[in-house]
Amino acid sequence: MRTPDRFPLAWPAHRPRTPATQRRQGQFKKSGKLLSPAEAMVRVENELERIGGWQPVLSSNLELRLDGRPRADRAAPADPGVCLYFTLKNQPFALACDTYTEAAQNIGALAAHLESTRAITRYGVASAAETLQAFSALPPPSSGGRSWRDVLGFDPIFPGELSAAEAKATINVRHKTRLQAAHPDRGGSDAAAADLNAARDAAFAELDAQ
Repeated sequence: MRTPDRFPLAWPAHRPRTPATQRRQGQFKKSGKLLSPAEAMVRVENELERIGGWQPVLSSNLELRLDGRPRADRAAPADPGVCLYFTLKNQPFALACDTYTEAAQNIGALAAHLESTRAITRYGVASAAETLQAFSALPPPSSGGRSWRDVLGFDPIFPGELSAAEAKATINVRHKTRLQAAHPDRGGSDAAAADLNAARDAAFAELDAQ
């Protein structure tokens, strides 16, 4: 399974989205102020380390600097959803949240969830991995037997004479365009968005193998 992207958001397959009208205002704070995206990232990284998680990828629509921290000169993304992909006890997990109206608050919610998981494990009834079992990362969904070219709307001869880098750039543009149209808030569905993500991954895998 291809490593999820930090940007744009790679929402896990079959995980329902929260309708925009049902999202809440923030509650996670530091020094009396709502968490900034960078502060929330530090908090979730610390909590993940405490439970023994590794290989973290925090995926969101926050535009990032080269060091992986969010750019302060960018507007808040329209889709505030976030997903933390990580490994624990050799098992892949995906914690996703779009309950709040701001990405920083959704990241803060992930940190709070991990903190609660640590508290539960103190009772000795279940390990962190067992407590998080419901969030096991799932493989990409099936696209009904269609090829990635069909899903993304490419001609059978694509990429033709394009280099791998040029083909990937073209695929990324097509993927982002179709993903916007497939968003549930615009009349699409989670399944359609998941199929597009899986098609992009299959395309990249094929190009990398050539």
